[in-house]
Amino acid sequence: MDTEDPYGNKKRLAFCIEAIEQSSPRTVIDVGCGTGDLLTRPLAERFPAVRFFGLDSDEASLQYARSRPSLSNLSFANARQMTSDSALIDMIIASEVIEHVELPEEFLSALRARLDPSGRLILTLPNGYGPFEFATLFEAMLRASGLFRILRAFKRAVSPPTTPQKQMTLAASPHVNFFSFSSIRALIARSGFRILTYRPRTVLCGFGFDQIVTWLRFNQCNARIADKLPAQFSSDWMFVLAPDAKGAGRAFTRGGVSRLRRLLNERAFGPG
Repeated sequence: MDTEDPYGNKKRLAFCIEAIEQSSPRTVIDVGCGTGDLLTRPLAERFPAVRFFGLDSDEASLQYARSRPSLSNLSFANARQMTSDSALIDMIIASEVIEHVELPEEFLSALRARLDPSGRLILTLPNGYGPFEFATLFEAMLRASGLFRILRAFKRAVSPPTTPQKQMTLAASPHVNFFSFSSIRALIARSGFRILTYRPRTVLCGFGFDQIVTWLRFNQCNARIADKLPAQFSSDWMFVLAPDAKGAGRAFTRGGVSRLRRLLNERAFGPG
């Protein structure tokens, strides 16, 4: 990936590369890999001696991933296959997944059970109260009102067609969890992990912000500025986690506002 985008995908790839270089895993499983274009495949190309497995539950995304040029150290499979193998894993990547799952604590605990005691988990997720999620909420409200179709038709009429971008997934999977920085740290501890490394991705991304950031050629600055600001101002967070004793504290629950946001997302973007 040569250039940065509003979502900090180049920065995320570099974060994962650094984590792999530091821990030297033999096997890496990318849970919720989607199409594999933005993370799984570039990592497999970068580390030909490491075996990579991309797992996903969306068959359309998996079919697309398998249709791409093959690599000897890369394969893709349905996520259900992870539960049928009892071998411990050196490294697991769960990037932009936990915000989609119904039971996030059980999800993290299941990953910990599959991780070698000296293994690492790379976890990335959106700030549930950051710029990206508020842009998504605004988009969901426009879609629910019918105004989104009008705005999209107007854009197509006045703007030249754009080059298709690589897609992270082909699934319609709206966010159902909205984490604050304190709640995700508490969930990490309750699930039996400790944080080794944290880094934010970008400040502005999502509906409307993408066009502004790209038009202003602000992509690189957008990623660098996030490193200087408190975590609450970032649109997305990245962690490297190590297995640890399970901690105490309040379990993650969805409040009334989160349940309403989930309902809007499901109506606007389709059920997960």
